[in-house]
Amino acid sequence: MFTYTLPITIRYRDLDPQGHVNNAVYLTYLESARIGYYQQVGIYHPEDRVLTGMVVVRNEIDYLAPIQLGTRLKVGLRVEKLGTKSITFAFQMASEKDGTPLAQGKSVMVTYDNEREQGIPIPPAWREKIIQYEKSKGNHELT
Repeated sequence: MFTYTLPITIRYRDLDPQGHVNNAVYLTYLESARIGYYQQVGIYHPEDRVLTGMVVVRNEIDYLAPIQLGTRLKVGLRVEKLGTKSITFAFQMASEKDGTPLAQGKSVMVTYDNEREQGIPIPPAWREKIIQYEKSKGNHELT
């Protein structure tokens, strides 16, 4: 069960010479889903660099099947774990047509102070908004 879903249109420029979405482009799709999630939850504030800072510390992707031009894709995302400074997202990229999983994995983000260039604890307001959002979408495992 994913609490946020983003539809993705495959562009010709996303393809590798074999006609499949290039493996690096999957990270761009994931990034777009994370930004959409942050906006939906209400924690994305681009004008405040200190409190908006997040950096990727880990990405895991299992490529299950090639994604080709013309595929209608949806990226599902949910928060799996809230640490002191980190947010672990689980994700899946699936065919919009029949729900066939095409890729899945995890992404770990750390809240980050851009001015001091170091990780910071997740702001309490963010934690509360994330927990409320996740629970409102059926993810009752998150605390």
